[in-house]
Amino acid sequence: MMSFRQAMNPTNLMNTPNITSDDPMNGAHCCLICRKEIKRLNLTLMGRPFRPLPVCNCVKENFFREERERELAEKRARILRIYGDGLMDEELKRASFANFEQRTGTENGYKIAKMFVEKFTEQDAGLYLFGPVGNGKSHLAASIHHQLLDQGYASVFINVNLLFRKLKSTFGSNSQKSDFDYIQAAMQCEILTLDEIGLKPLSEYEFGVLYDILDGRKGKITNFTSNLDFKRLREWLSQDKDGRELDPDSRAFDRIVGGTLPIRFQAESSYREFKLQQRLKALQEVI
Repeated sequence: MMSFRQAMNPTNLMNTPNITSDDPMNGAHCCLICRKEIKRLNLTLMGRPFRPLPVCNCVKENFFREERERELAEKRARILRIYGDGLMDEELKRASFANFEQRTGTENGYKIAKMFVEKFTEQDAGLYLFGPVGNGKSHLAASIHHQLLDQGYASVFINVNLLFRKLKSTFGSNSQKSDFDYIQAAMQCEILTLDEIGLKPLSEYEFGVLYDILDGRKGKITNFTSNLDFKRLREWLSQDKDGRELDPDSRAFDRIVGGTLPIRFQAESSYREFKLQQRLKALQEVI
């Protein structure tokens, strides 16, 4: 059967047999894919009857679907060339839901993160995972990233401080990637995770990068991890490291809170303190 692209080629169209036949069933056929009967159209071209046999809708839909999939695959490949596995440490590269140790104060975060992946196509907002250090926020955010990446999504995980260092390393160098490349890829990916926002005061340039990414992702899903609640986040975004005003209208803050569901982590101690207590307890049992 002729493809949609072939069917719409003017040469093939004009050479189609019986194209001016008065009989609408002359040359009609049943689509081999959907079994729908395809009849000739009744048109006039330059005063002459013109009765082409149209391409079945299922063929057109399949063509456009393949085109969208091809474009998406190319975009995913471009993003992967920029970020690879993401900007994260080796520990987070191994993070998964299976090796996350749940503790009191982290149970809800774990359940919501798993549900986020399971129902990703239904999500209309990202997650803002916040709370004290060592509560497993980055681990769960990385677990979401890895699982969606495995499912074929263009997922990017970025520790924002590593991103700022990476961007500055492109200045005046022979790097094949510019800061614009990194920013564009972060804007265009299907799911973005910005890890550890609020860890260090921002420079004017860093705020500009962050705002460009947030503004460019309107309508897309972005996850965040932070030690800061929303009140402290607003303060962090309001001025730079030298105390100069950055965002008087709270534009960046509005982009974050308007597109996320805040999830608080409240474990009594950090994961590293928790593991230390486990080792001490095991040692006491031996002694």
